[in-house]
Amino acid sequence: MTLAETFDLCQEIELRHAKLYATLSVRLGNVDERIARFWQEMSAEEWQHHLLVGFGRSLCAQTFGLDAPAPQFADVSIERINETLDEYEERVRAKQVTLSEAFEIAVALETGESDAIYAELVSTIKDAIYQSDRPYLLNRISQMEKDMHAHVNHLIDAAKRFSINPDLVRKAHRLTDPYIPPLN
Repeated sequence: MTLAETFDLCQEIELRHAKLYATLSVRLGNVDERIARFWQEMSAEEWQHHLLVGFGRSLCAQTFGLDAPAPQFADVSIERINETLDEYEERVRAKQVTLSEAFEIAVALETGESDAIYAELVSTIKDAIYQSDRPYLLNRISQMEKDMHAHVNHLIDAAKRFSINPDLVRKAHRLTDPYIPPLN
C-alpha cells in the first residue's frame, strides 16, 4: 500500500464517521435537542479530522512523495474496518437506532482499527515536518492530537450525561483509560 492509498483510506474513514454521526443527529434529534446537537458536533469534529488528514497528505506529498510505501499497521485489517463501517451505516440507515445503540457504535468507532491508521499517519506527518525542516508546523500536529483527545472526552461526557447504562459509560471511559476493569 502506498502513502497515497493510506491517506485516501483515512480520509474516507473520517468522512464515513462524519456522515454516520450526522445521520445519528437526525435520527435521535427527536429525543432531545442536546442529543441532536451532540451528534452534530461529533460529525463536525470528524469533518475536521478529514481536513487535517488532507493537510498531512499535502505535506507528505511535498516531503516524501505519495508513491512512498505506507507505514505498516500492526493488527489492522482494512477489510474489517470497511465491514464494520458498512454494518453500522446499515443499522443506522435501516432502522431507528436507540440512544444506547448509538453510543455503543460511537465507542466502537473511537476504539477501532481506524484510529490506529489515523495515529500512524500523524506519526508519518511528524516525520515529514522534521524532514522538511518546518518545525513551526508541529503546532498543527499538536493541535490534531489535542483535538483527538477532546473528541474522545466529548463522547465520554455525553455518555455520562445522556446514558443510563453504567457499562456503556465505563466502556466510554476505557477510550482514555484501558485499565478500568469491566463491570461484574
